[in-house]
Amino acid sequence: MSEAAAQRVPQTSRLAALDVARGLMLVVSVAVNAWFTAPAWFEHAVWVGVHPIDLVFPVFVTLSGAGLAMTYARGVRLRREVRRVVTLYVVGVAFTALLAYLATGRVEWATFDLTGVLQLYAGIVAGMVTLRLTCRSWRGWLVAGLTLAAAQALLLAIWAHGCPGGVLTPECNPSRVIDVAVFGAPHVYVEGTRGHDPSGLVVLVGALATAACGAAGGRALLDHARGGSTREMLRRAVVTVVVSAVGAVVAAQWVPAFKRLWTAPFALAVAAGVVAVLTVLHVLLDGRQVSRAEACLRYPLVALGRNSLLVYFGSHAVVSTLLRTGPSGEVPVRGRSWAEVAQHGAAEWVGAPGAAWPWCITAVVAWTLLAMLLHRRHLYIKA
Repeated sequence: MSEAAAQRVPQTSRLAALDVARGLMLVVSVAVNAWFTAPAWFEHAVWVGVHPIDLVFPVFVTLSGAGLAMTYARGVRLRREVRRVVTLYVVGVAFTALLAYLATGRVEWATFDLTGVLQLYAGIVAGMVTLRLTCRSWRGWLVAGLTLAAAQALLLAIWAHGCPGGVLTPECNPSRVIDVAVFGAPHVYVEGTRGHDPSGLVVLVGALATAACGAAGGRALLDHARGGSTREMLRRAVVTVVVSAVGAVVAAQWVPAFKRLWTAPFALAVAAGVVAVLTVLHVLLDGRQVSRAEACLRYPLVALGRNSLLVYFGSHAVVSTLLRTGPSGEVPVRGRSWAEVAQHGAAEWVGAPGAAWPWCITAVVAWTLLAMLLHRRHLYIKA
């Protein structure tokens, strides 16, 4: 590498682009979590289809994949990763128990949920650690992501062939059989009454495909930050985006794109879009001197990005708890919840009765200030 190149690109594995991308995603995530009165077209699609809120967690997963690829490039400390996976899963199960108690006033172990969003994330981390045994480059991660997507698409296509009309439905899909067989019907999403589990094993395969493709993009950027050429970085990033996008189009010929089963077209399309945005941010933000003014503007987003795990799941946990508790003090809640009280109070305070945006902005500001305080003190929640 030439001396000029060495001066242009700092030798670091910490990329501002990744933190800023995470920060932007978290602003949207926190606002969405606080908008508990969102219309039906915004909320999760009932089955086939993709609504705006369906994109939030997959974007988080893609960026997590990019970050994990950068972390694992230095090697995997197996004991630490096992501890991380176990901690995430146990905390997820405990939170599921809390929500069950707040919703019903009791915890029924016979129908206790073993799956959930945090448990799914634990599975993603475990899967990424396992994939790292063979994935040592951006190409390896990309191949892994495509292989997982192809395997899931094949499973769903074969399964659909045996369904009425050749179409996957809540009554005819592999999650209804596989997840119920592994966890038991009383212990999956809504006790199996919805016919699928959006955090189960079938979904985990699609989520891992998204994370692995995100890892391919993250590794391409990391190699550039370590001194690789800009041209090679762009080539790798473009290949990742194009191949993922083409894979999504091809997979869509066999199975539709939808979040409920995190199907291959959905998994690959999200990964392609996020890697494209992350690459642009890397070109714009990394490898150059930053003015004090720009550093100040970046700071809130970087602070959010450095504590993405805390802010993403923490904001979800807080709103979920506020929706299930209220001034009455009863469990389950009677009358208005604390979330409704907070939304009403924020709307009244700014003179916009009935509006949801003041509470959403309040939530974003509060979590941003907390992230900035933790960042200033170099405190990060990594499980």
